[in-house]
Amino acid sequence: MKRLYNNLSKILLGIGCSIFAFISVISLLVCAFFQSWQAYSSNSDAFYDYVYRIAGNGYAALALSDYKNDFNQDKLKEMNCNYGIIQGSYNEYTDLDDESIYLYKNFDKVSVPDNAYVRTYHINDDTQFILSDKFFDIWSGNQIIDSYSQVYKTYSIQGIGYDAIGQKAYVYNNGKFYQLRDDYYDIAEISFSDQESEQDYFKNSTNIIYKKIWENNVPDVVADFSNEEDETTYVLNDNDVSDGDTASDETNVDYLPIEQVSPNEGEDGKDYLYIDDMAFGTLADNNPDYVMEIYPDTSEYPSISGKYVADFSPMHDSLAEITGDNASFDSVSEFGIYEQNPDTTTYTFVCFPKTPYNGNVDFYGQAKWFIGFAEDMKFVFPIVAALAFVLSIVCYVLFMCAAGHRKNSSEIQAGWVGWMWTDAAFWLFLTFEYIIFAIIYSCSSYMRECNLSIGMTIAVFGIFAAVMMTIGLMWSANLAVNVKLHRFFKHTFAARIIKWLKSKLVIIHQESIKVRKNIKWTRRIWAIFIVITIIEYFVVMTSIDTTGIAPFWAIEKIAFAVVLHKLLVSYARIKETATSLAAGDLSAKVELDGMPLFMAEHAMAMNQIQEGINVALEERTKSERMKTELITNVSHDIKTPLTSIINYVDLLSKEKLDNKKAMEYLEVLSRQSARLKKLIEDLIEASKASTGNIKFTIERINAGVLLNQSIGEFADRLESGSVTVVTDFPSEDIYLMADNRYLWRVFDNLMSNIVKYAQGNTRAYIDLKREAGKVRFVFKNTSKNELNISTDELMERFVRGDKSRYTDGNGLGLSIAKSLTESMGGTLRLEIDGDLFKAIVEFDEVTKAE
Repeated sequence: MKRLYNNLSKILLGIGCSIFAFISVISLLVCAFFQSWQAYSSNSDAFYDYVYRIAGNGYAALALSDYKNDFNQDKLKEMNCNYGIIQGSYNEYTDLDDESIYLYKNFDKVSVPDNAYVRTYHINDDTQFILSDKFFDIWSGNQIIDSYSQVYKTYSIQGIGYDAIGQKAYVYNNGKFYQLRDDYYDIAEISFSDQESEQDYFKNSTNIIYKKIWENNVPDVVADFSNEEDETTYVLNDNDVSDGDTASDETNVDYLPIEQVSPNEGEDGKDYLYIDDMAFGTLADNNPDYVMEIYPDTSEYPSISGKYVADFSPMHDSLAEITGDNASFDSVSEFGIYEQNPDTTTYTFVCFPKTPYNGNVDFYGQAKWFIGFAEDMKFVFPIVAALAFVLSIVCYVLFMCAAGHRKNSSEIQAGWVGWMWTDAAFWLFLTFEYIIFAIIYSCSSYMRECNLSIGMTIAVFGIFAAVMMTIGLMWSANLAVNVKLHRFFKHTFAARIIKWLKSKLVIIHQESIKVRKNIKWTRRIWAIFIVITIIEYFVVMTSIDTTGIAPFWAIEKIAFAVVLHKLLVSYARIKETATSLAAGDLSAKVELDGMPLFMAEHAMAMNQIQEGINVALEERTKSERMKTELITNVSHDIKTPLTSIINYVDLLSKEKLDNKKAMEYLEVLSRQSARLKKLIEDLIEASKASTGNIKFTIERINAGVLLNQSIGEFADRLESGSVTVVTDFPSEDIYLMADNRYLWRVFDNLMSNIVKYAQGNTRAYIDLKREAGKVRFVFKNTSKNELNISTDELMERFVRGDKSRYTDGNGLGLSIAKSLTESMGGTLRLEIDGDLFKAIVEFDEVTKAE
């Protein structure tokens, strides 16, 4: 494979891929061409007939191109073609062996075979004839292009009606019916509340026009059905006779058949619409609310009352034979229709091969050669196409495998092919391919005019194909290199845009959260903005120049929304900093980036306030630190002599002293020195906790086990104080992260607090709970003394609940417990309700996996 990594191998693979692909495509096109000509049909006669029809088209073009003279008889005389020309159309009933129908033919006493080429052409002065010596030409060939064989004519409407059976409308003119196109009319039913509203609806020029049409078509004489027996009487509508006069059978008048006519309004009360010598009922006879809505090629869409639309249902069978007319409304009183051009002459051309062939290489001679070539090669081309396709795929795969590799390196290198963004390379590839296609299209017109041979055509298209394949291979190499470097999506312009947009959206989202957190009325502001925008939108949409105003209005709204967001973000920063400073966070500071000048001045003033507070805090902290260090140093200095005192008191207590007073004094000294030692140890530990000098070993701890052990240590002291402990622990294990030794100290101080200050003969409650990802320890007991002190004071050093000094406590236990808890990442808070004392310790819960 490494042999393919050099540049020469890659070039050869690209050339091979292009050549084989081009051969495969050309072979497939030839196969498709053969298939379209039915060369692969099991019936070989179908292929022969198709080829001979192409040849026959060539003879027809050659003969009819001289239709004004002798149909090119001299040129066709020596060709292998028997042909004849019939003036008129051909149909299935035409007898082609009837010599009388031919305008000219060059065969006698020869029957026209069934597979003869027979086709009708419409010829006029505008007909184009494209002639070629080849029976098949890749660009044009022999063609007869009919031009203007139909013309558009306009007629006035002399009647209009609707066939309810066939659901088609028809117009009438000069004894002929024309079918209307469906998209030019519609039959509808409209109900009117009263006669006046109906008259108002139809009080338009269209109904006046159609009323005049029907009045003009009323015949001069109509039959009267008032006669008795078999005698026929007639009534004249004009001034020929007066009303009620009769005419004898010999009267020389025109009249309509008795079964078709009646007066305008007959004895049955119905209206009759007359079209020449025929009378029809109207749509209004069936339903007075029927109207015909028409859509002429004008801006007005009028309706015609059913009184002026004839009911053509009785003529359904005759009208059903009318096909292809498809008249259209030019106006309410005129219709248009395409008809045969009167200057066009129709010819039917008949031809078939002579037997035997005379050796002339004319259209039938070429067709015979082509049939032989196709029969020999029709199965070769599919094999060549498949083999070339496989070879092109192999070359392409090897080319893709070699892309990005170098002969003397095992690493993938982007090189000049892979530096471009993947999506940019793709769109550039499409652009170049489109340009090449446009060039090919332009060149094809030129090649058609030059009538290039098949060989030259393939050569020209081969050059274009090579260029397109080269561009495609370069894009494929870019794709392969980026995929191999695992940066297909990362190395795209779209990825960079998405990354940039994502970062901006994250910033906007964070800013929005900050704004909503610090400004409670944010949603109201945006709601007001949206309402105003909607109102302005409807105002803009109803304005005179909507298209001119709308773009500027949209830009203004977007800009205003951006400015409003910036103002809210800036105000939220200032308020957040102010809130943090008020809560004691002296490190809070307002960010001035992107803030408007008038707000930036206010933010700078707030930052100066924060700096001043920090200076004062540092001075206070320094003072507190000095106090703490003094206590620590004094405690260390006291601890040494105290240790000596304790040791000597212990030695004296071991001596056999007979003086009882001395023994009592020693007991007091031992008790008070131990108390003083405990006080000094607590002072040192409180100092370390407050200054952060304790080193914690954080580990995963089973909360329930440690709490149970702590309660167990105080069991005897609780029992002696008559305090009953009630626990509430979950059944499953709960874990947290803390220092086991110092968490024990926290529990020890809280349990010691219960032992010292709980009311006797009461219950103390100790709970362990899991709530919202937190581990909560709750210690509750009833105080034996009044808790007339706040929780903040209880947390201060040297403060006890009874505010006295007659117990063993020193007031440091809760302060030490709070400092240790917070140093390990937890919280400790106190709650007092009357004499009920509650201490709550919380830590983050961790799972077993952690």
